[in-house]
Amino acid sequence: MQILKQMRAAILAGTMLLAGVQMPVSAANDADAAMLPSGSTVKALKMELSNLEINAKDLFASAAIGIFQGKDVLDTEYFGETDLAQHTAANEDSVYEWGSISKTLIWVSAMQLREQGKLDLERDVRDYLPDGFFQHLSYDEPITMLNLMNHNAGWQETFRPLWKADGEPVRTLREELQAVEPAQVHRPGEVTAYSNYGAAVAAYVLECITGQDYGEYVHAHIFAPLGMEHTAIAADHSDNAWVYAQRRKVRSYRFVLANAADLGPCLNTVGIYPAGAATGTLNDLMTYAQALVNDDAPLFQSPETQAELFSGTDFYGDSEIPLCAHGFFFEEHAVRTCGHTGATTAGQANLLLDPESKTGLVIMTNEPDGNVFLSKLPALVFGDLPADKYGAAQTDAALNGYYLNARSLHRGMARMMPFLTAVNPQNMEQQQLENGVFQVTNGGAAALIGSRRGSDGNAVLQMPAADLIAVRGYLPKLCLLTVYVLLGIAGVYLLRIRHQLKKHGKLTAGSGAAVMTAGHVGWIGSVLLAVLMAVFYGSARGGILYPAAAGIGAGQMLCAAVCAAAAVTSLAALLRTNAHRVRYAANAVCNVLVIAAILFYQLYRFWGI
Repeated sequence: MQILKQMRAAILAGTMLLAGVQMPVSAANDADAAMLPSGSTVKALKMELSNLEINAKDLFASAAIGIFQGKDVLDTEYFGETDLAQHTAANEDSVYEWGSISKTLIWVSAMQLREQGKLDLERDVRDYLPDGFFQHLSYDEPITMLNLMNHNAGWQETFRPLWKADGEPVRTLREELQAVEPAQVHRPGEVTAYSNYGAAVAAYVLECITGQDYGEYVHAHIFAPLGMEHTAIAADHSDNAWVYAQRRKVRSYRFVLANAADLGPCLNTVGIYPAGAATGTLNDLMTYAQALVNDDAPLFQSPETQAELFSGTDFYGDSEIPLCAHGFFFEEHAVRTCGHTGATTAGQANLLLDPESKTGLVIMTNEPDGNVFLSKLPALVFGDLPADKYGAAQTDAALNGYYLNARSLHRGMARMMPFLTAVNPQNMEQQQLENGVFQVTNGGAAALIGSRRGSDGNAVLQMPAADLIAVRGYLPKLCLLTVYVLLGIAGVYLLRIRHQLKKHGKLTAGSGAAVMTAGHVGWIGSVLLAVLMAVFYGSARGGILYPAAAGIGAGQMLCAAVCAAAAVTSLAALLRTNAHRVRYAANAVCNVLVIAAILFYQLYRFWGI
């Protein structure tokens, strides 16, 4: 009997196979055979991932990767370790920080309220905010929710610290926003300058409309409907006990060649938390990403609202090629993708979607500088931007001159910073297309750039997240900064020479020598204060506390006053005597140059920034 049962089972199995009945293993085979927008299959991509893991061995910490098409998860992979010392392998219980992908929760929430008729995207947000909420606006033009979504409300980078140490108290969202408000340096709608502050303002607008804490709103209207039980959004992860515990098991790393620097848990918190505090598992972020391209539009009342979410709200030049869609940024590959990247002091992440094929890619890492998976996977899944995607070149390229990054500090004591990273697009391979659109190639990577002019007549080059602004007289301004730094160094040598001459009894005191020597001290002090400011600003806190900035600013004013006294003394001596005329003239000029640098680069200004 047992033999007969086995024979019947074998015949039945053979019949099922002949009839095309799929066994469970075929599901995996179907996923492996699925075509990606790049033209590759999932099976081929898995081989590429395996090769990346082997070739990058000892060059990365960990990565969690998910790929899907519509409701079908094509692949999830976990590479490396979240704690190298303890050999804790990355797995489905590992949590990673979303970084700025958190902002997409703001934009989805805003579209939900717009759908309900509670929010007008083109209305001045000050109509929703408490009276006198902003203190540093420079323009009277309205700031709309679309401005906040497109990051073109005009604010410069935040100068006050965004990050707090683990355990440091976090104030209410309103209090945090008013503590770090930056200067508005561009006219609303004219220049894109990615703004954590602007996004968090949008979240506070939602609080004002709903009367509900923003984090509570997201849990109720996004996380709960999607079953995202392993994601926190609060600055300190206190809204999800499981995430709170898991996050403290993850360490962050920075690699220099094959050497991994252990940065520790990097448990910094973001005061304006809607801009970048979400933290959770790969599966939860995948669930959220899939919902955004689901035909059923589970996060909205109508699929039309979801379709509108991915419709362009900012465009390259005068073309119809979109840059941004309600806070989601477009990225041109073989297909047009839409999504958002994220970076914190603990790691980086990327969420990239092709709304047409409903293909999505999610990558999460515990490395603040990113790793090979983040850099290689988008092209492997979505393909490279073809050179002729938007047609052949129409005319000779004309992008030249020097441009400053709009996402920087253009007012206040850190004004020098964008001058240190100016861009000259003439050094890039260019193709001018039509309607103010250029395709450039830099380091082998192709990208689009739009061109337009601001109301002040300055050329603006459009790029996702941050435009480039033309600067007139860049080289003389850079020379002023260079001379300023060199004079700080020269001041040290002049004091040393004076000390040696005095030591050997060869010092001849001229008219006003003491005041001029004080000027040399002023040069040194000013440059040291500028360096101190840059060190503070570049620290893990990402800004300078007001008392420290006030101290540095007051010190720069004192240095400028001393240099002014030294310049006047040198000029007076130059008029009174024929001796040492070159020395007096040079000293006067040098002091004036230091004062000019302090004034032009606003090294004294610690308020209103």
